[in-house]
Amino acid sequence: MAGKFSQIEAQVQTQAQTLTPQQLLVSQLTEMPVEALYERVDQELKENIALERDTDHGDEGEEPGSTEQQDYAETSEATDYSDYADLSGLSDDVAPSHGADKDIPETVVGETLSFYDQLEEQIGFFHLDDHEQELIRYLIGSLDDDGLLHTSLQQIQDELEVYHNINTSMEELEQVLSILQQFDPPGIGARTLQECLLLQVRRSPDHDSPIKQKLERLLTDYFDSLMLKHWDRIQRGLRLTDAEVSRLQHEVRRLNPRPGSSMGEALGKNLQQITPDFIVDTNPYGQLTLTLNQGQVPPLRVSDDDLTFLHGYEGRDLKSLSRSERDGVLYLRERVEKARGFIEALQQRRRTLTDTMHAIIRMQRPFFESGDDTLLRPMTLEDVASQTGLHLSTISRVSNSKWVQTPYGIYPLRWFFTSAARLQDGDAVSIRNIKAALQEIIEAEDKKNPLADEALARELQRRGYDVARRTVSKYREAMGFPVARLRR
Repeated sequence: MAGKFSQIEAQVQTQAQTLTPQQLLVSQLTEMPVEALYERVDQELKENIALERDTDHGDEGEEPGSTEQQDYAETSEATDYSDYADLSGLSDDVAPSHGADKDIPETVVGETLSFYDQLEEQIGFFHLDDHEQELIRYLIGSLDDDGLLHTSLQQIQDELEVYHNINTSMEELEQVLSILQQFDPPGIGARTLQECLLLQVRRSPDHDSPIKQKLERLLTDYFDSLMLKHWDRIQRGLRLTDAEVSRLQHEVRRLNPRPGSSMGEALGKNLQQITPDFIVDTNPYGQLTLTLNQGQVPPLRVSDDDLTFLHGYEGRDLKSLSRSERDGVLYLRERVEKARGFIEALQQRRRTLTDTMHAIIRMQRPFFESGDDTLLRPMTLEDVASQTGLHLSTISRVSNSKWVQTPYGIYPLRWFFTSAARLQDGDAVSIRNIKAALQEIIEAEDKKNPLADEALARELQRRGYDVARRTVSKYREAMGFPVARLRR
């Protein structure tokens, strides 16, 4: 297990590397759902005079933001932006979708999972053995409604040993808690408000930026002063300008002291307006098709007039120009470079989303072909990262913020990640398979003589599932089935 946690620590250290402004922009755009992306693009169009809608893009009469997916070929034009996902170099597992544009309506989805259920879903993002899963589930169950852990690890260790016959150590609980603190939203599993806020700062993509470094030092060294709002003392201690104080105050207000509240506090009360980011369907030939939804996001390009203007100054010594002329050239050159960077970031977002969804479809193809969730195979963030070559944190951002529409319903991408259990022959199987078999056994039992958990475990073992009675009890309770005497 030490090796496993060393690997996780290495991943965290890798995340700590400084991001360039372009990498940060790509990260921000990748995390955005399609509606937020449209607002961000609209804002950029208003702020950058060198960026404009590409009205000549696509076939005549094609609407901006078309969701139809086609094969995408990179061009030598750095400012080209296609609405369509890049399918180059991918296998025949998923075919590009051709034909008329798809109508992708906004869907109202009732979040039927509680805050605790949503956290348990993320367990499948990590490679954890059965013992570690028991520990992390107990930690999740010990969280308060605000998402913080106010029960001491020593008390949790005692409860596990006395009431659940589970032996663990403080070191192991600390290690498992460090994994829980990597769950979304950032701040989950913190033991104090200070730790909660620091986790959020350290998990932010730009946490190595100067302002975030100052924010981390503020939370580390001047937390008591912050709680008392002694900003004059903070300003003197950190040697801040008035502008930096204002910026830090803004950053502090963006932090969430109750991360659990952002996940919905009760079953079925959190209704969301969902626009799916992907559509997976089948074409007339029975092939799976993948469509990336660009919503109302228009195709973009760098202004031809601005490029022509700058082209006229190529090779000229800027020192020979008047000050106003030189300032104009430098300003426009900066705007053009920023426009190119924004278009490139959008292209990278498209490739990242498509590569991630392709990997999920490849690994979960039986489900996408049949809709049978018992055919979902165990899959973690690491599995998708290794398939795509993308960073683990990138896969996490995509999976926690995107939805896919299928013929069988609309699902958050995180739904496709599931922990592994073991068959008696040693093969891995999704926990959903065991729960489906358990449901089938309970529904078929003699209602006058229902099976106790020990008998349910034996029946599952007879079917090849290597599960203990305690595990059966946990699954049965999670599925909403009462104990045997209450099922008569």
